[in-house]
This record gives sequence, C-alpha cells and structure tokens, in this order.
Amino acid sequence: MYAEESTTGVCRPGIQRLIGGHEMNKLMGVDFKKLALIDANKLVDSLGSLNCTIQFGCHSYASAGGEYEISRICISSNAENLQRLALVLLACAIGTQSEAYLPIGTGGPTKGIQIDSERPSEYNPFHQPKSFTYTPKRELKRYPWYPWSLTCDHWTELPGFDLDDIPGESLHIFDGRMDLRKPHLVCIYGYPKAFMRLARLLLDYASTDIPPEQIDLEIGGGFRCVSAASYEARFTRIAD
Repeated sequence: MYAEESTTGVCRPGIQRLIGGHEMNKLMGVDFKKLALIDANKLVDSLGSLNCTIQFGCHSYASAGGEYEISRICISSNAENLQRLALVLLACAIGTQSEAYLPIGTGGPTKGIQIDSERPSEYNPFHQPKSFTYTPKRELKRYPWYPWSLTCDHWTELPGFDLDDIPGESLHIFDGRMDLRKPHLVCIYGYPKAFMRLARLLLDYASTDIPPEQIDLEIGGGFRCVSAASYEARFTRIAD
C-alpha cells in the first residue's frame, strides 16, 4: 500500500513505501529526505503511542577484581513499533526538534520514552546532519556493534540509556536498588551520530527476515557499546 506524499512528509501510521524493493526512503508516510524539516513532536503525534514492554534489572558479572553489577533496560516490541522509535530518533537527530516524548500505550508502569539529542555548535566536527539515507542490511548479529564499539568515540557515536521521574527520587540513580524497576520514564540520549546509528540498527532489526530475535548493545561483562554512565540496553523483537 502506498501513501500520497504530503507537504510535511507525514501521514497516518501503518503505511510504508519501499523504493526498488531494497532501498527504503519512506516509512509510515515519512520521507527520509524531508526528515530535516520535520518537527519531532508533530511526528510523534502522527505516529501515535508505542506498544512495547520495558523491563529493568541488575545483572552480576565476575571479573578479575571480583563480582560487579550492571543495570539493564530491555525494550520488547514488534517490528512496527521498533520502526516508530527509529523514526523519532531520526527526527530528533536531524529534524527541527532535539527533544521528543514518545508515550507508551500499554498501561504499564513505564509511561514513555524521552529522546534527547545533543546539538553541538556548527563549529563542532560532529555537527547536526542534514539528511538520512537507509539501505537495509542482509545480516544482523546479536551483538551488532562489537568489536567496533571498543575503538569508536563513545562520547559521540554511542547512545545512552537512563531512567527519570522515579517516585520518591529527586536525582538519577545508578545503584541498582529495587525502586529502579518501576520508573515513569526511560531516557535515550546522545549526539546525532549515535541516534542515527541506533535508528539504523532498529530499522534493520525490524526486518522480520533478519535474525536474531534479540540484540544486545553490550556483550556479557559490559563492553562499551553504550555511552558512559549508561545502562546496558537490550532490544527484543516480538511477533505481532
């Protein structure tokens, strides 16, 4: 099914356009070539709420220095909702708004995902990109960014994951206490480069013919695949 192009590049959710069968430059009525002109908050309104499950937990790892714990955020969703999240990440990275709130419609303890893209100055070498192009991958690994992530610039090229608006807490906390399991808000933050990389990964992962059913941005023991001071992140694709 095809969508007529609007002046904003946005139309109702659930409609896709594939160009040439392989190169996708439209998704859910959003023209990737016009993303730089799109208000991320208006895009969220047009796409509607996410339908996903978010879980939190602490995982123990043994090392030469003893046992230590790493907190993890797991986002489970079907292919279409992974695409919705990817589009909002892209809109915040290259659109007119650097911040957007994507509500979650399942009625669970997590109310939504806050996306916050850093906007370096025009003199910064990691300045805001002006466009996005996408060609789907044929293969995907469970740890898709390893070992590249060990040598990349993790400050600008890796996203971060955090929790906010936790009942009874005034500050972000990272100590793995039980009250981390029921926050009100998940935060994804980082530079535009990191958002575009994560969005591309989610678009690849949303392709139902690409295994695996789960991807981790860290391998066991926490190799740097997310930004500094970030929670580990896991995505699980579930059937419709």
